[in-house]
Amino acid sequence: MPPPAPEAARPRRPSGRAILLAAAGLGVLLALGVLGATGALRRWHQPVDPALVLAARAAAEARAAALAAPPPPPLRLAAATRRLGANQTVGQALLGMGLAGEEVQAVVAALRDHFPFRRARPGDQIRLERLEGGALHRLAYRQGPADEWTVRRAPDGSLAAGKRPVQLRTEVSRVAVVVRSSVYESLQAAGEDPALAVEAADVLAWDVDFFQDVRDGDSMRMMVEKVFADGTPVRSGAVLAVEYHGAAAGRKRLFRYTDPSGQTAWFDDDGQSARRGLLKAPLRYAHVSSRFGNRRHPVLQYTRAHQGVDYAAPVGTPVWAVGDGVVAQAGWNGGCGNSVALRHRNGYQSVYCHLSRVAVSAGAHVSQKQVIGAVGQTGVATGAHLHYAVMRGGAYLNPLALRLPRGAPVPPEWRQDFLEKNGPLRARLDQSPLAMR
Repeated sequence: MPPPAPEAARPRRPSGRAILLAAAGLGVLLALGVLGATGALRRWHQPVDPALVLAARAAAEARAAALAAPPPPPLRLAAATRRLGANQTVGQALLGMGLAGEEVQAVVAALRDHFPFRRARPGDQIRLERLEGGALHRLAYRQGPADEWTVRRAPDGSLAAGKRPVQLRTEVSRVAVVVRSSVYESLQAAGEDPALAVEAADVLAWDVDFFQDVRDGDSMRMMVEKVFADGTPVRSGAVLAVEYHGAAAGRKRLFRYTDPSGQTAWFDDDGQSARRGLLKAPLRYAHVSSRFGNRRHPVLQYTRAHQGVDYAAPVGTPVWAVGDGVVAQAGWNGGCGNSVALRHRNGYQSVYCHLSRVAVSAGAHVSQKQVIGAVGQTGVATGAHLHYAVMRGGAYLNPLALRLPRGAPVPPEWRQDFLEKNGPLRARLDQSPLAMR
């Protein structure tokens, strides 16, 4: 017979020994827990230092008081601004603004190591800020956007002075105007530095006379380095390119170029030199009051040949040599008054009459654009002016009609350098051409 089938497995009951071991382990755990709790309770019930409690309470009360206290009243200041007057010192200006004498002395003493008082000039701006009681809070002394000195009241009551740091930045800017009345006035009306007219006249002196050739409706464009202080234009720097379109002068465009040897000169688009043997005029900025040819003499009252050109200009206006040369005569010369005569290359001679001052002596070598004297009214003259004449081979020539050959062009080996340096200037000059009348 087959063996009987096994019965289903039943769970085994733990033995008495196992139960005793488990109970013992649970007892140990309970004992450890009771001991740990007892230690924590002991630590919890340890006494706290009363000084720490008092300090914490005081800090909490101080914080609450600070939150509840009203904010301090705003600082009330009285401000005044004044320009430094002629023949006035900084101290005198501060006294005139109502600052007490002791504080004026303290301000001057604080500025002494920072501000060059000898540079103070009429028109400088002074801004004074005072507290309600009249005590100085802050002073600012300004000589333009880039030059400002300050004096401040420090927390300990002393005065701290110094020059305000200004971030200067130079960038190349495009200046464009249509001429109305004069180049100077047109630049001024456009919000540009009118002194750029003098710079342009200097650059174009070989080809454009800014009183003889300028017409209403002409246009001029320039590329100029401008200096900015804190984003505000401070002054104009070097002129890098000039383009003039004129009804009488035609189109003239010149670029400043410094070659690899370090020499700087002006050239046109093709690298041809702007320089000629003689300038068109011996004054940077003046107008023709009498032309070459027959005229009635204003003093002698008879008609005779006027063998030069008269330029009306204030006494003291600098007169420059129209070309390189040697001084043939310098000093008094009868009806010509104080005068200078120069010998140039190719047989040309130039004469400058009625000078108030002579700045060269006979036999000296002079260079083109060198100042040789100043406009005056010496000799036979009814008013301040310069009589300018040009001779060749003993004959007088019309200075306004002279057309002399130009100087040397950019050398072939530097032509590529010239084009690369002036390429960006060309591109910007060509932007948005101005409409001419």
